[in-house]
Amino acid sequence: MSEKNDKLSRDEFISFVKAVLKKKSLEENRPLYFEYRVSEGYEKEKFSNRFDAFAPEGFSEYRNPVIFEFIDSRVRKMEQVTKRIKGLADDCRKSYGATVIFILNFKSPFKDSNLVVWDLAVINNWVEEYPTEYSHACSLSIGRRETARDKEKAQLFEKLYSEDLYLKNNELHTNAIRTCIKEQNGFAIVLGAGVSKEQGAKTWDELLKDFQKEIEERCLLDDSEAVFEEVGGSSLTTAQLCKDIWASEKPFAWQIHKSLYDAAQDLNLNTELGEIAQLAQRCQGDRNFRILSYNYDDFLEQYLNFLNVRCCSMFTTKIRYSNGRDSADFYGMNGQPNQSLRLYHVHGFLPKVATRDQLDTLHMRSICLTEADYNMLYNQPYSWPIASQLSFFRENTCLFIGCSLSDPNIRRLLEITAYNLPKHYAIFSMTYESTDAHGSTTTKQLTSKDRLQIENHFYRIGINILWVKDYREIPVWLHNLNQSIV
Repeated sequence: MSEKNDKLSRDEFISFVKAVLKKKSLEENRPLYFEYRVSEGYEKEKFSNRFDAFAPEGFSEYRNPVIFEFIDSRVRKMEQVTKRIKGLADDCRKSYGATVIFILNFKSPFKDSNLVVWDLAVINNWVEEYPTEYSHACSLSIGRRETARDKEKAQLFEKLYSEDLYLKNNELHTNAIRTCIKEQNGFAIVLGAGVSKEQGAKTWDELLKDFQKEIEERCLLDDSEAVFEEVGGSSLTTAQLCKDIWASEKPFAWQIHKSLYDAAQDLNLNTELGEIAQLAQRCQGDRNFRILSYNYDDFLEQYLNFLNVRCCSMFTTKIRYSNGRDSADFYGMNGQPNQSLRLYHVHGFLPKVATRDQLDTLHMRSICLTEADYNMLYNQPYSWPIASQLSFFRENTCLFIGCSLSDPNIRRLLEITAYNLPKHYAIFSMTYESTDAHGSTTTKQLTSKDRLQIENHFYRIGINILWVKDYREIPVWLHNLNQSIV
């Protein structure tokens, strides 16, 4: 990369510098805050100046507090920039006893040895040292026509990106999660259907196939395939049609219950859910810790009960948000949320019962499965389920487990709450199944180039990706995380 022609755009520059500084702070295990207000003596009551970044315990070789300022030459004339830098450096030394590091998106014009300046030469070195963060920053500049410089960036990344770089990133992400848990900084777990599959619950698609099979066996349709295709063929429209045909609420809910529990496996603490329950047990001392689940089942509640962890299962019925006013939530029988670990079932809750007659009306009416259910829910911005998700994504550092993150409604909420630097984490598998034209299925693994594009994609909506070789490694990763928390 040439210093003359290869400045980053302003957005790329800010995003890349923040990402590198954050990664370096994680490597050094020292705190770093962005857009931080500092007062004399670092008293939070009387803020006087806002800086681009602040490292109260030092940074790199600097052991005293460090203030960072990011400067792009296109913002001001060079004479103004020079004057501002010198004045700010003198002021910070006098007022705060801090080192000021100026990070420039151009070649430094300064010869003053008393100034700490990281210029375009340093940025270019970072590109080679932190190719993933560089690619993430460049990927945020969407909507621009591709230029020769963009192609050069892509070629440079392919040259620098190594197959094992994800291991280093995984270690840093894991350390960040561990630190968040230990310091009780509002860690939260978000669960998708993947965690219940190992326990015996069927996937959404398998559930709909069971409905379709039952419809065919009862001769409720002459050609179910044709009818399902005609009404749209998506999972939501298929679920809606199944409910329309089923008509009766209790048999429909019982079919869902059977798909969840008929093949249920015995509790095993070495499984994914078992390790998640043990992680929850370790986090329960943090009053801001909580769990959000998109699943209907009570498998996690069963594990928590086995570990003697008090849990409050929270959910609401559709009638509570259908009129746009009422959105009160119902609590389980194990206590109020201020007395127990809070587990939010935002798409409904259908705990295990012995017979169909024992199905509870509130539970049945909480299930969000069909097209009408989703439209009702996500068209009510002040409903309890929406407010709960927004609260999690804004206020907590979330670890997504078993979530494909393909639901456009959930992605919209994530994008609304996305931070400049992603603060959430999701575990993804490198292994996937590919079906050829003849219907044969083979197992393949994502290339490093494809993994990067997936990382870039989710980086935009606030999520860092932790990679495992395949889904069987997730319990192992969780077990190692549990063992490292003392």
